[in-house]
Amino acid sequence: MSLLNKIFGHKNKPITIEELQKALKNREFVFYYQPEWDLKTNRAIGVEALMRWESPKRGYVPPMEFIPLLEESGIIHDFTYFLFDETLSALSELHKIDPSLFMAVNLSVSQLRENDLITTIQKNLEAHNIDPKCLECEFTESQELTDEILSNGVLDKLADLQIPVSIDDFGTGYSSFERLKQMNVRKLKIDLSFIRTLMEDEKNKSIVASMIKLGHDLGFPVLAEGVETTEQQEWLKQNGCDFAQGYWFSRALPLDQLKPFLSENLKK
Repeated sequence: MSLLNKIFGHKNKPITIEELQKALKNREFVFYYQPEWDLKTNRAIGVEALMRWESPKRGYVPPMEFIPLLEESGIIHDFTYFLFDETLSALSELHKIDPSLFMAVNLSVSQLRENDLITTIQKNLEAHNIDPKCLECEFTESQELTDEILSNGVLDKLADLQIPVSIDDFGTGYSSFERLKQMNVRKLKIDLSFIRTLMEDEKNKSIVASMIKLGHDLGFPVLAEGVETTEQQEWLKQNGCDFAQGYWFSRALPLDQLKPFLSENLKK
């Protein structure tokens, strides 16, 4: 069987729980890290962990294709432990470059529902000797923070541990400003859909400028996602945006490429 047949011949077959269990056991889930940039100092301040499944049979599988099954399965607990073990291990390596760098980790609603999520996080923070303030738990605005999740106190427990959260895809969902005020929010992240046509669309400029002002009025720094040009960067900086992320600064990198990249940047 040719390599192409080996990879693409499995594309249309449904992913099974057994397949995900095997992938987790064989460490087929890998992490790439995209730097987040301070627009005032032009320096990296941290990274966001982005997970990929590099399947020997299926090739690259996007998270949107397997995360829902992970959430429905009984292995989400094992997966969550793996997630924090891998990313905080990477952060301990990055702290050899700069101990102020943080790691942003994306969490789903099903993970926020886990009874032992806080214990899992604490164990891995201790195992890798990471200050809780250097971990950032990120979830999207479009995720529904139901009364069930809010009542289990997980967001309060993160705040008690001084673990900040960030709200991704800001502007695409239905955040309650009252709830936002109650959280230990490190920043709001403006969705890349607003940034992509920023320089060609005057309405988008008005929307983004308003979101930056709203974030600041609520007391939150603001990050723009998907920055790809110097014009976008300069406009965002001039309009008070605090941070940015995107290909203009760096694509997501594996850890062995990220370390020299950050070392070079932070020397400046």
